[in-house]
Amino acid sequence: MRRACLPLLASALLVLSACGSSSDERTEPATVSATAATPSEQAPPDVGVLRLQATQQATARSCGPRDVSVALTPAEPALGHRYARAVLRNNTGSACVVDGFPGIGGRGESGDPLELAAEHRQRTGERTPTEVVPVPPAGEAYANVEWTGSLAGAETERITVLALQLAEGQPPVVVRTTESLDIGNGTTVRIGPWQAAPTAQAAPAQRVAPACRVGPGRTPSGVKRFWTSDTRCYASRWFAGAHRRMIPFGCTRAPWYPPSRRCAGGRGFHHGLDIDMPRGTPVYAGVSGRVVTRGLGSAYGTRAVVIRSRGRDVLLGHLRSRRVKHGERVSRGDLIGRSGARGAPDGPHLHLEVRPARGSYRTAVSPRRTVGLTAVR
Repeated sequence: MRRACLPLLASALLVLSACGSSSDERTEPATVSATAATPSEQAPPDVGVLRLQATQQATARSCGPRDVSVALTPAEPALGHRYARAVLRNNTGSACVVDGFPGIGGRGESGDPLELAAEHRQRTGERTPTEVVPVPPAGEAYANVEWTGSLAGAETERITVLALQLAEGQPPVVVRTTESLDIGNGTTVRIGPWQAAPTAQAAPAQRVAPACRVGPGRTPSGVKRFWTSDTRCYASRWFAGAHRRMIPFGCTRAPWYPPSRRCAGGRGFHHGLDIDMPRGTPVYAGVSGRVVTRGLGSAYGTRAVVIRSRGRDVLLGHLRSRRVKHGERVSRGDLIGRSGARGAPDGPHLHLEVRPARGSYRTAVSPRRTVGLTAVR
């Protein structure tokens, strides 16, 4: 009996040995694969990277993360702040919408989520009403972004993945950028609500037409309007068409300016440059910057606009209408408004004035280089 059991016992031991060997062969590759993973091979960022969730729930009309691409367009930095615009593009053949504030977050060089001090608000700190923004096929929307405070440096972990969440409950979208972002742990990041992208502008060749339209030579009261002997017409990136100068910067005998100590013979001082142009002429941003529309005084009309850029203010006066809001960031070429005669005693024209940032008209400097007039006739 004992001899008969020995072959059975040996067979059982062989089966158990084979089972153990098979188990080892199945688990070993999984262990090696997990050990070999690196942060660069991680899956796309998930909701766990977000420091702020999007404020609006996803609906059937909402743009989805697979429908769009988002790129970060840098703007001009100032006083330790960094500004950019997150531009969303609809890559599908159907319209979708974005609404409210997007969520934001990111990963650092280690692959871990960054501890950002994230806030839902416009960069200027002013409240902006949220609205549903339709995004047609190939259309765009944008959200303003600012980061400041504890900026990442040479010894601080930098962000490597910036992620935006379009709507609550959706996975975020990786934001493409060619810039080296100095965002790290503790950096304050502010993001504004989704806004409609500016409407398409006319091509420069159409804006700078060689034809020159000259308005009346005198006001209805009989006072002459052109206080310069220059009869050439000028084009500029700041306005459409080509037009004559009315009153140059500096000392003038035009009757609308009181005598100035800076000028001889009782002449007044004109702090800007007046360009004659018909009502409704498109006026564009000649530089990128932040829009200011408050506290400008009635002498420039009720629709005047200042663009604050790189430590200077460029004032556009006597506008008939404006297309921008206080605190909004604009890029060079964006439509600002249309020319008019609001606050102008000498008829429709565009007043261009350049000052140090937050300065008054008394600190105005020559606008020649900033305006960049080009004679076309």
